[in-house]
Amino acid sequence: MTTTTKVEPGPCGFVTIIEAKKVAPCHVYVSIKSGCEDVLKMNIGIVDATKDLFNGYNNSKVYKKASECIKHVACPVPCAILKTIEVEAELAVPKDVTIEITKED
Repeated sequence: MTTTTKVEPGPCGFVTIIEAKKVAPCHVYVSIKSGCEDVLKMNIGIVDATKDLFNGYNNSKVYKKASECIKHVACPVPCAILKTIEVEAELAVPKDVTIEITKED
């Protein structure tokens, strides 16, 4: 089984494709394809889903790596990586996440 997520992050236009494949119970290998050089630096490899998803932001391998590699802290890719891991590890069902931003004068 493989879980794939496409992220269209907004104004930057750097589409990211995240693929996750379970390699052991709650252990998921993550690969990333992106037009963003910062996101590509996030080679996180295998993630223990139970440790990364339930031990807080400061203990997340994904968010630690994002803080080292991604300059734009509002980037939605790290969250999308975790959601993809969650689905592949069978800790959540696949469900789209939406952020809708509007500005009115």
